[in-house]
Parts: sequence; C-alpha cells; structure tokens
Amino acid sequence: MNYLANGKENVQISALSGRRKSAEMPWPEPNPSEKLNWLLHLQHVRGETEQCKESIKNEIKRSGGRNEFACFKQGIILREEGRIQEALESFQVCMKLNPENSENIKEVGRCLYEMRRYRLALEAYLETEKLSSCPDWQIYYNIGQCSMRLGEVSKSKEYAHRAVQLGKQEIAYSLLIKILVAEGDLRSAASVCNAAVESCPDSVDILTESGLLCLKMGQTQHAFERLSSALALDPTCAKALLGIGCITQSHEEHDVALTKYKVAVSHEPYSVALWNNIGMCFHSKQKHVAAISCLKRALWISPTNWRVLFNLGLVHLATYQPASAFNFLCAAVNLRPEVPHSFTGLGCALFELNDIENADRAFKQALILAPDDPLIIINDIVCLLHMKRKDLALELFRKFNTLLQENIPISKEIMPIVSKLSTELEGSVSEISHESEENNNDQESVSENTAKIDELTEGDTSPRELASDEV
Repeated sequence: MNYLANGKENVQISALSGRRKSAEMPWPEPNPSEKLNWLLHLQHVRGETEQCKESIKNEIKRSGGRNEFACFKQGIILREEGRIQEALESFQVCMKLNPENSENIKEVGRCLYEMRRYRLALEAYLETEKLSSCPDWQIYYNIGQCSMRLGEVSKSKEYAHRAVQLGKQEIAYSLLIKILVAEGDLRSAASVCNAAVESCPDSVDILTESGLLCLKMGQTQHAFERLSSALALDPTCAKALLGIGCITQSHEEHDVALTKYKVAVSHEPYSVALWNNIGMCFHSKQKHVAAISCLKRALWISPTNWRVLFNLGLVHLATYQPASAFNFLCAAVNLRPEVPHSFTGLGCALFELNDIENADRAFKQALILAPDDPLIIINDIVCLLHMKRKDLALELFRKFNTLLQENIPISKEIMPIVSKLSTELEGSVSEISHESEENNNDQESVSENTAKIDELTEGDTSPRELASDEV
C-alpha cells in the first residue's frame, strides 16, 4: 500500500514490523555537527564545567575537529581557567575553520593581550574591526587599551572616545578617564567623570574614580560626596575607603582615618597606599615604631615607591636616626630627582650628621627645583648661619620677607623660628642647632600632609603606566 510521505511516493509500512519500507534506497539522514551546540552552551552557562568539557571532547572527536562552536567554547573555558596558551590554540583552530568570523579573531586578540603581547593583540583587533559588519564598542575599547600599553596615547584616546560614544559602558569611561589623567588634562577627565556618573549612577568604580579625581583637583566636598555614594553601594570598596580616610587624615582626624584604613586593608592587604597612609597616621599620633612598621610593610610590597621611602626618611628624622633617614631619602632622590622636598629632607639628614657642606648643596638643589618654597629657604638659612655665611643667609632672608609681602601661603608653625632667625641675623651669629631641629620637625609635618594627599595618585607608577593596585 502506497502512502504520501514528505512529498514522496512508494513508501510502504509493514504490518509485521511497523517500519517504513521504500521501493527505492532511502537517502541517508543528515547528521549536522552543530546539533549539540545548544547543550554545550547550556552546560557552560549553568557552571557545569566538567560535564561541558566532556561533551566538548566528544563533539570534537565525533566531528573530526570540525565543530567550530565546540572549539570556541573550549577556548573560553580554558581562558577562564587561566590556561591562556591552550585557549589561544583553540581559538586559532576556530580561525582556520571559519576565517571570516570576527568573534574568533577578537578572542585571539584577548588571549594575546592577557599574554602581554600587545602589538600582536592590536593587529588582531584591527583585523577584527575590518571584518566586523557593524561598529562594535568592545573592539574600539580593546584597540584603545592595546594602544595605551604601547604608548600610542593619541590613538588610544581616539578609540576610547569612539567606544564611549558608541557604547557608553563603564569600562570605556574608565579607560578614557585614565588616558586623560595620564596626559594631565584633569578638567576634561572631570567632564568625562560627570558624564560617566550620569550614564552609570550605580557604578562603584565610576563613583570612586570620580571622587578621587575631585580630591586630586582640590574639590574636597565634591570628592567626599562621590566617595560616600560609592561606599553606600559597597561599604568594603578599598579605594573609596582610602579616599575618605585621606580626607579625614588631612583634617587631622587620625583615629577616624585609621578606622577607615583598617576596614580597607582587610580587603586589600597588598595596597601600598593604604599601608603608607596608616604609617603616616601613626606618625602623626607620635607612635613612631608602629609608623615605621607599617611603612616598611608598604616598602616590602613596592620597594621602588619613592613616597614610601621619603616618608620613612621623615619618620627616622623625627626619631633622631639621621643615618637611616639619609639612606631612605637618598633612595627617594635617586628614584625621583625632580621632587624638591626629597632634597630638603636629605639636607636635614646631612645637617644632623654634621656634613654641613653637603647639606647646603642639597638645600641649593631643592631651591633650584622650588625657588619660592619658604620651608626650603628657612632650612637653607639655618645651614648658612651654621657655616657662618651671614651675607648669603641675609640675602635669602630678604627673599623670604618678599614672599611674606606677596602673601604666599606660609605655615604658622615656622613663624617663631623666623623670629629667632631675624634676631640672629640682626645680631651676632650664635649656636642655632636647636632651631634647626625645630625647623626639621615643622618641615616633617607639612611634608607629611603633602605626602598624604599625593598618595591618592598612582603610587610608584608614572603617567606611562597605571598600576591596578594603586589609587
């Protein structure tokens, strides 16, 4: 008996077996290699990693290595496990199977980026941009990241702008802000931060970055509001706690700052900025042993951080250990020879070691870098008087009086020392070692405040590269 099945005749059904029979040989049923792709995806998104890996292995074996999706999913899992080289090989197999698929090349670029092969990663992303049928903010973002790593700042900024305009995503905003801060364009960075906060009002990272940038620009109240909003969303955000702690520390509320820092350091135990600021809080509370311990912990984490070395020099000066202070301040000067207060601290250490000639040279170098800094001028006057060079000391003292008339901000703590110096210069030169020690203490307190606020920048990194651990 003939029936019509799928438009074909001559199909019979046996009454005994119940199976269909055809007068002609039937065509073989197709066996597509993609028929279990849905299962691989489902197992992966459910977190059933071991079952997914076993299914991928079977599918690759069944298809003879021609299942593109199975190889792609295998690469994703390998990358998640940290096996970057094996993941790269899986994605390269996908590229051979389908060289026109931009997603495969994008994943190759991501693996190369994680392997720090930035030039090859950039080439892969540029190739992806050519193959992509429509603009993709992720491609622009990745090109911007690679360009920044390679030092191509203008190209990085261009693609970061494209990514922000196209996607308005949090990570794209963060990249553009970092580039603008590295260039020193804080005004533009602040504008981007405001736009990012409007687009991503619940982003802890954006609120934190915005608050730290405001703090760096001196907008303390605005910074406090942004950082408080970030902490309201995530009370354990270490960077936001660091920013709030810095604000309270600059207002000499050291116990409140220590409370914030202790919470932050329990979540970020390897943060150089946190240990440095904790050490300076203890220094302000005259707990010098605890201060040195915390600062040395920071130095262990980052041995080339010039700020930590500088602060260690200040604390050792305060504890009358000029030899140790000299070693730390020498290291700070070698790392950042453009910082005037490092030379000032070095001059104070040399003065305490009775090396007056070299102390004067250190103060002179500091004056070259900061000719209108009253602290440096006062220290150099003390040094010159000790060397019995009253004429040069008088000349510097006149310059200091000129700064007073020009209303340049001068710490009130050094004014008693200025009065004593005025008396010494009007009369005969007498022993002024005691005044020098008081002046060193004044310089420590002012330099300490500067170091605490500066610690919200990139730690020991420069604008060429931004470290993830540093604020």
